[in-house]
Amino acid sequence: MEGTAAIVFVHGLFSSSETWRDLSAELSAAPGLAQDFELLFFDYATPRTSINPLRKIPNLDTVADSLKSYLDGQPDPHQRLVFVTHSQGGLVVQRYLSRMLAEGRGWELARIRRVVMFACPNNGSELFLLLRRSLLGAIGSNQERELRPLQASVQEAQRRVLTGIVHARHVSSDRCPIPFMSYAGESDNVVSPASAVGVFPEAAVLPGDHSSIIKPRPDGRLVRALRTNLDKALGEPFPEESVSGAPTHAQSGARGEEFLAEHKLFGPVVVRTGSSVTPFFIHGGLLEQLSGIDIIASSENIYLQMSQFFKSSTSGSLRRAAAIKGDGGEILKDVAGDSLIAWLRDHARYGLPVREGTVAPTPSGALAERNVQRIYHAAVVTPVDGTGEYVVNPHAISRATHNIFEVARRERRELGLSLSSVCLPLFGSGRGDITLTKSFDLVWDALMTELSDDSSWSVHFAARRRRSFEQLKELLLAKKEGR
Repeated sequence: MEGTAAIVFVHGLFSSSETWRDLSAELSAAPGLAQDFELLFFDYATPRTSINPLRKIPNLDTVADSLKSYLDGQPDPHQRLVFVTHSQGGLVVQRYLSRMLAEGRGWELARIRRVVMFACPNNGSELFLLLRRSLLGAIGSNQERELRPLQASVQEAQRRVLTGIVHARHVSSDRCPIPFMSYAGESDNVVSPASAVGVFPEAAVLPGDHSSIIKPRPDGRLVRALRTNLDKALGEPFPEESVSGAPTHAQSGARGEEFLAEHKLFGPVVVRTGSSVTPFFIHGGLLEQLSGIDIIASSENIYLQMSQFFKSSTSGSLRRAAAIKGDGGEILKDVAGDSLIAWLRDHARYGLPVREGTVAPTPSGALAERNVQRIYHAAVVTPVDGTGEYVVNPHAISRATHNIFEVARRERRELGLSLSSVCLPLFGSGRGDITLTKSFDLVWDALMTELSDDSSWSVHFAARRRRSFEQLKELLLAKKEGR
């Protein structure tokens, strides 16, 4: 284990850290666990009523902010954290995570390695709903209101947690993968098993009602279940960072993620490919600064729709660079975008998806002045219906890399183009869910197949951020040395 770890216990409605007394005593006596984890208890105000006009019951947003202050104020900056929650405590943690993502602070969540929720009302609590409304609603319990079924604020936090936490693949400003485990009480009449499980993919049922589910029993199932989660939290690696996202200026400076304003070149790095050798180069900075490369490849979605001109993505940058502009910088002709639409219409795919890995060639427009002949658009990113998220099938990256060379060979024959250099992006490591290292490995394996049969190419990689540029240098040198 690297550094120290801690369990942060978060209690539920009308409760306190006293609710964890029996369980914490059992865990403290467990062999080895006390040496691995410090036990922390987060308390927050959750009275049944508030008749003091100078004091109000905090809502979940306020409690979530208090939890953040509690964690920030710990004298020992634990490298790994595990949240263990009961009832409303699970909603408190979800609200905390949601607010951190909304503020672009996904990187700060990487040390949280698991959230274990017991009897969390993910879909609300039906029991005594009318009674609670009549007795507490008049008094104004903000926390109780958010326990009612299908509250919008709870659903919004849950949606962001599912998208940016549970289903995330890498760390960036707006996401961080953290495993969640939900446990329901088999006799719980306060929070039904369906509500406790909610929409979280990992879930199970334990003996007990709403209160006793977190009380150790002679059969030891509770402690064994929790110990399994704690062992996983200690053993699992930290998530990788992605080169995607738009971190704040302070985050960028701290991580070396700032955009490179001026062109940087690394190479050639000569690598043996089959019976010959191939020179490799790495370019850092704006794509508009590239010159003397015959083909620049762009990563697109499976609808082959380019990003808008103002986007900082590879697609948006190439679209902007290829456009014919007037004296005032206005777009006179959207060469790459219009040509891609024409290609889709010619292939009867406009408005329809193409097969993953499809490559569509278009003219280079204004980039021809920099001796760039063609732009190849590779369909590797698949939008997730109903969300703003994207996924990438690793096979799409391999197919796209192969197809780039297939299209280039065809254009050599049919159009008489002299094509001998190609610049590749880090497919899928932008808004997809593939890390830079994984993307590079997939492209590299496909390149070795292509270059072993045709060594007439020089291969270039492009990276817009400093950290990505440096990481690519390390990866390329490792490949040269056979590591």
